[in-house]
This record gives sequence, structure tokens and C-alpha cells, in this order.
Amino acid sequence: MNTTQRAGLVVCLLGPAGGGGGCVTMDSSAIADLDFDRHELSLADAERSTVVTGFLLGDDVANLAVLTVDDDGARRVRIDALDDGGWVPRVDAALRPEVSFVDVATIAGRDRLIAYGGGRLTWFDSDAGREVELVSVVSDFDPPGRAGIPHVDITHDVNDDDRDDLLVPQTDGVSVFVQTDGGGFADPVTLVLPPGLDRSFAGDGYRSDPWGSGRVHAADCDRDGRSDLVYWNGNHFAVHRQDDRGRFDPAPRTMTTDITFDSDELATLAAPLEIHERRMDHELTRDLTGRVLHDITDMNGDGVADLVIFTLEGGSLWKMSTTYEVYYGAPSPPGADGGIVFGSEAGAVIRRKGIAFGMSRHDFEADGQSDLIFVTIKPSLLKVAGLLLEAFFTGSVSMELAFHRMEDGRYATKPHGSRTIRSEVAGASGTRALHPAVLVGDVSGDGRAELLVQRGRRKLQIFAGVPGPEVFARRPQTLAVDMPKDEEYTWLVDLNRDGKQDVLMHHASATEPDRVTTLIAR
Repeated sequence: MNTTQRAGLVVCLLGPAGGGGGCVTMDSSAIADLDFDRHELSLADAERSTVVTGFLLGDDVANLAVLTVDDDGARRVRIDALDDGGWVPRVDAALRPEVSFVDVATIAGRDRLIAYGGGRLTWFDSDAGREVELVSVVSDFDPPGRAGIPHVDITHDVNDDDRDDLLVPQTDGVSVFVQTDGGGFADPVTLVLPPGLDRSFAGDGYRSDPWGSGRVHAADCDRDGRSDLVYWNGNHFAVHRQDDRGRFDPAPRTMTTDITFDSDELATLAAPLEIHERRMDHELTRDLTGRVLHDITDMNGDGVADLVIFTLEGGSLWKMSTTYEVYYGAPSPPGADGGIVFGSEAGAVIRRKGIAFGMSRHDFEADGQSDLIFVTIKPSLLKVAGLLLEAFFTGSVSMELAFHRMEDGRYATKPHGSRTIRSEVAGASGTRALHPAVLVGDVSGDGRAELLVQRGRRKLQIFAGVPGPEVFARRPQTLAVDMPKDEEYTWLVDLNRDGKQDVLMHHASATEPDRVTTLIAR
């Protein structure tokens, strides 16, 4: 079953199969009047489903590819297209039994579903209904915690030629396949990293981005205008330089820095063992501190790569703080190797008190400077009794979103704005925790990013992007719509290539048929 409706000032919606109806309503106090076309697809026959999007059939609107695994382990893909009546199936075919994850890549100008399994990557030929071998490669990447076929993001343009390259994760590194003319792929360059953590902290593994959370960075380290691949190798940076063909040198060069840090893995600061093994007095078994290399990228839009350090400090779980430091890059002195050097002092700094739950980098105003969102438990709540009572009586804990906009290469002492969100804790009766979605993207098409925040299980608020110091409007537009229970299952994607981000939600359930809701911005 699938339904199509229009979400404007008042729009009626159907609930889950067998359930009642409802309405999407826009808050009359909203600063902007955003309208959406809403479409819903029931996955009644799908088991352990995963949804990915792409222009797989050449339509004007992106297709939904639904990957499923049945009780016997058989893997299938169904590709749906949007017409006037809603989502309709166009392709239904079997996949290899060894397929372990999928992604979508643009190959020779056309979107293709790609699948990994059994030592090879394939692309799915929707006309013939079969897989075609793309490259041979071995990956032992094991997405955390979820049955089915997860979406693992292995396609990125790492050499800035507007073509998707393949970044195949492995325990000890990554194999990089650069896309060439005509949709072929060059022989891989394998980056072997020093040993690191063997576990991932990424929700239930529905969608994973090993590149975004990984230890390899794309940055122009020799100032030739081309991005290189760089990673920390114990006591120096290893740099695989890009040549004029867009390929990367298999033999890395060395780049050094006087800036000190403890690790190049942000996951080392997650400290899951320390948090779970805290004593009855809620003190940790050791000081929770560390300086970690967070990124090498151009933070201020001057064309030179910068180095970012993330520091966590806290003698106890209730007295934690974080620092985000940007060390700006500059050309090496005359007569040097033509590379870059990082400043000895941080040129931009953000300091936050509280338990850090997340951080993401954006460009709110498309000015080339890096803006940040921090998610923390508010310091005013960092009292054991207060925190436990709040969770006990309300079933949720308050967290703060703080927005830091970079201006002239610096961050202000205080954030430019903030919002409060609530994360629901797991109940004693088995009620699943709710981790609300927080999304940033241009939904209106005006060139400014909007902030989308999930409020409980049945509301989505949209804060319009505004000029000036506040970044986002104070009063949101509110949609009354069922929301997934985990942030991984809601994301933004431009489904019709109109320059506006649309909302896609996968409602996964163990007791009811899965369903997909799309809100396409008008």
C-alpha cells in the first residue's frame, strides 16, 4: 500500500497499515510557509529492509531501492518509482547470497546500485535484472549490530573531478579506486593504517559512513591545487599525493607537525567502558581526558588545509568539558618542500562544558567557512540526583544544541544560538530509547540551511535559516507526522533535483510492516 498526499497548512495523513489517520499541520506562527508533497510506501512484504535512493531508472524523481533478507537468507532488491498515484514497483530481482552491504554510485554519469560480497563489488543492471562485476576487492568491514543488508557509504569524490570514487573499508585501512573516463576504475591504492580500535559506535548500523568517521583525510598538502590523501602514521603524516591524472601515488611522502595529540581516532574518546564501569558514586575509574586529531581540511575557505584538534577533559562524568581547536595552515617557508605548516597557536577555539554527545560541521550561509553544531547535556543538569530524577519521572533527558558560526576565521566565545532537545531513555518494560533526528540542510531553496529537529515520536520542527547572528529562526514550523525511533532512519536527500533537500523516513518495526515516508519540498 502506498499513499500520496500534500502537506501544506493542513494535510491529512494515513497512519500505519491498520491504524488510524492523522493530519500534518503547520504552526501558524511559523516564520516561513514551507509546503511538502507527502508520499507513503508500505513495505508489507519486506523483511529486514534497508532503503537507499538514487536515479537508478533514469526518472526525473529518484527511485527507492528496497533491500531485503528473508528467513532463509535470500537477498532481493525492489526498485520503486514515483508516479501520480504514489510509489510503484518497477524492478524486483534476486541478489547474490553473499551480499553484505550496498551503496549508490554515479558511474559514467548514471546512478547505479552497487553491492559488496564475496570479494567483489558489483553494480546492478536494472534492465537485465542482474549484478555485473565492477572491481575485485576484499573488505572485512562489519557494520555494527543489525541484521539485513546495511547501507555503507563507500562512494566519495576524493580527487575533485566530479566523479564518484570507491573507498572500500578494511580493518587495517582502505582501498581507493579512482573512477576514470567511461566509468572504469583505476587499480587501487591501498592505505594501510596503524592498528586501531576494532569496534564502531554507530547506532544500529542501518547506515554507516566509515570515510566520514575514519582516519584518512582528503587535503591539499603540497599546494598544487589537488587534494591528497593523508593519515597519521605514529609520529608523522603519510601523504599520498594526487597527480595530474587524478590518481594517487602508492608511495606516501612524510609531513610533520609540532602540534601534539594522543590519537587520531575520535572513538578513543567515546570511553564506553569507562562510562559503563563507573562506580556507585558515579565517578570514573580514571581521569577521562585526551587530545585527538579530528580533521585536516580547509576550515576558513582560504584554500589551505588546516588541522583540527578535539580535546576531552573530565575527572568525573559530571564534570566534563570539550575544546575544539583549529590550527590554521600556511605555505611552508621559501626553500622548503612547497607544503604547508600549521600555526603553533590555535587560530579558532570553541570550549563547551558538559557531556558531549555529538558534533557536526556545516556551512550555514554557504560562505566557505566551517560552522559547527555541538550536542551536550546541559551543565545545569550535571547533578547525579537531578539527572536521574528527570529520567525517572519524564523518561527523557534534556540536551542542548549549540550553533557556532565562524566569522572572519574565528568563533565567538558564546554560541550564536541554541535549542533544547529531549532524548528518551529505554524503559524498564522494554520500551526502546528514542534518539531524535537533528538535520541541517537547505529545505527552502533560498541558499540558507534550515534546522530540522525531531520532537518526540510525532513532530518534526523546521527552524528557517535567517541572516544575522542567530543563524536559525526562534519560532519553528511544526509538522505533525510520525517519526522513526532512531536518528539513523531519517535523512535529507534531494529527490527531484530542484536544489531543495527533501525528508525521507524509514519506519522500521518488529511488530508492524515497515513503511517509508517522503516529504518532498515544493
